[in-house]
Amino acid sequence: MGKLKRHLTGGVGHLLLLAGFGTYAMWYTFDAYAAQPKVQNMLLIAPASVIVLVFVVLIFLSEIRNIARGAEIAALDEGQWDTFQQRYGTPCAATGMAVYVVAMPFVGFDVATVVFIAVSMILQGARNWIAIAVFSLVVGLPPVWALENVLSIPVPTFFM
Repeated sequence: MGKLKRHLTGGVGHLLLLAGFGTYAMWYTFDAYAAQPKVQNMLLIAPASVIVLVFVVLIFLSEIRNIARGAEIAALDEGQWDTFQQRYGTPCAATGMAVYVVAMPFVGFDVATVVFIAVSMILQGARNWIAIAVFSLVVGLPPVWALENVLSIPVPTFFM
């Protein structure tokens, strides 16, 4: 069982997860098109699906290259998987997501999103505070603006 778990933790598990993401993106796009094949329905879904599929293919190819070079096996043999992030990353991410959803009505979608992105970056190992701040603002605020101004969906915000 240990060998199977170790095998699926690395490259093969990543490839299966990527295949799942790609399959879901294609299914969602085709399902949305079948439900309503109008431009208004597909305006955001089609480009998002294309972006997801491009990233899936690029990461898939990168992962295959890493497997072929044996980089994944070397990292496993060196014991690099025994870190806080590897042990507790998923429970921390799930807890963070729950806190994000619960905090959103109180602090606003804009603040909650920016803070969630920043904390996630820190948990993933980012240490450059300028990069964390800039990335969190650049990635966190445009969706809030788009929801309110482009799609006219009222969301609770603190600043916007």
